[in-house]
Amino acid sequence: MLGGRLTRHALVALVISIMFIFLWSASTHGHAESSGVASLRRPAPIAYRLNLIDVKRRRTADPPGWTAYDGSPYTRERGYGWLTDLRGQGWDGGGTGVMILPDGTTASPVALDRLELASWQGTHQENLPIVFRLDLPDGWYKVTCTSVDPDNAPLPLVDQRSLKVRAHDVVFAGAADGAPLKVEGNRFIEGSGLVEVTEGHLRLVVGDPAYGGWTWRYDGPWYRGWTTWFGRRGTSRYATGWYQKIARVVDPGFHSLRLNSLVVDPAPAPPDATTLIFRDFMNRDDQPDINAGLPGTAQWVQVRPPGASPQAPRVDLSTTAMRVANISQGRETVSMIQEKFSPSTGIIRYSTRVTLFTGEGSAIHRGAQEAGLLILGEGPQVTDSTSTFLGIALDAEAPDTFGQVILRVGNGRESFLTDLKISARHLPFNIAEGEYALSVDHDVGRNVLQRIHLNGVDLTPFFPPASLRQRLSRGVFGVRSRLDPRRSGSPLRQFYWYYRVEAL
Repeated sequence: MLGGRLTRHALVALVISIMFIFLWSASTHGHAESSGVASLRRPAPIAYRLNLIDVKRRRTADPPGWTAYDGSPYTRERGYGWLTDLRGQGWDGGGTGVMILPDGTTASPVALDRLELASWQGTHQENLPIVFRLDLPDGWYKVTCTSVDPDNAPLPLVDQRSLKVRAHDVVFAGAADGAPLKVEGNRFIEGSGLVEVTEGHLRLVVGDPAYGGWTWRYDGPWYRGWTTWFGRRGTSRYATGWYQKIARVVDPGFHSLRLNSLVVDPAPAPPDATTLIFRDFMNRDDQPDINAGLPGTAQWVQVRPPGASPQAPRVDLSTTAMRVANISQGRETVSMIQEKFSPSTGIIRYSTRVTLFTGEGSAIHRGAQEAGLLILGEGPQVTDSTSTFLGIALDAEAPDTFGQVILRVGNGRESFLTDLKISARHLPFNIAEGEYALSVDHDVGRNVLQRIHLNGVDLTPFFPPASLRQRLSRGVFGVRSRLDPRRSGSPLRQFYWYYRVEAL
């Protein structure tokens, strides 16, 4: 009996010793990890399923697996949120309202079993895009967003809403290229895209800065809809002035922005055969300084051509874009360049996305603009005749021109080796206010422009081979802007969403 008890005591002591050693080892490992020994491991990616609700009209339950978000401003503790306070600026219709699906049929959130579409958050603040921030570990993610108001169909009105959702170099929803999207309030829009998160956060820009307003028009039978049009006791609910009341046409107005849900999932990186040389996502809209937080080697330098107007366009950051805006009523030109030389070998691709704004409301379609890529500049004082420029030109007051694609190659003096303009009459798309993706590939060894793309269309065959030859094989690079309001009183703007240089 005594030997048996000693055996059991010895067994208990052995178990306690093993547990102590295990706990001590785990504790030591924890200390090592917190002190940096294992800190090279990437943090686990975060997935979000956010249901954007309205706190004043909370009627619809959250779908399983979704997190309710009330529109309160971003906080670092939460890790996401609008950069403006949108609490109470939304709607919840209960999920029974009718919406127009992409194929033209109608349905409700309940019928689709998608209750996250029953509520939304948004704003109606005179054409100003809004920004949503998410803190995420660096890496690749699939982002999906939805926008609809199933209960917003009081009249058969079109152009109640314009929507675009973007981040970095990806447009998730809305018109990626060309003129802004214009749709009814209850039309369902859903989009997704693959985006790379950098610097530990992603900023989604909701809204299209090129959208200058709309005209509301009642298209139903003349003998219907008068009660809802005028409202109670003969007051006009939508129109101002007798003409608008009788003709049932309202001008001008501003669009509203609505977002119902947001889904963010980790995703594998896409196959990428390029080598990144320079990239700026303009992803720092906490302050307007274009060079905020950038090292000296990556800062933008503003250059005005000799003899230009003493008034230079204002250049700053706005909702994760480089914004160029005229400050006078005369023609203004400015280049924003990087004070570094392009690579000396390989095939180098330069790319950007630019949005053109030509006024708003009844003052839309004003002035003339040029915007695009400046490459192979003879820096630091680049001019049109000492650089290569690929861009688009729009004279909003001369619609017969249909816009133009421009290629200029300077000869280093006061003229050009190439100065060609392709009319949009010959292109598969019109050029008006809106967004344009430009890219050009430079074969450094042969010193020719090998490929020119605009909105995904290869324009290289439009240019004679001799016009694509370059004078310089290396040079500075950036963007170039020209704004001419033509004394119209309308402010013109351009938004550059990113700039990228990569070796193919």
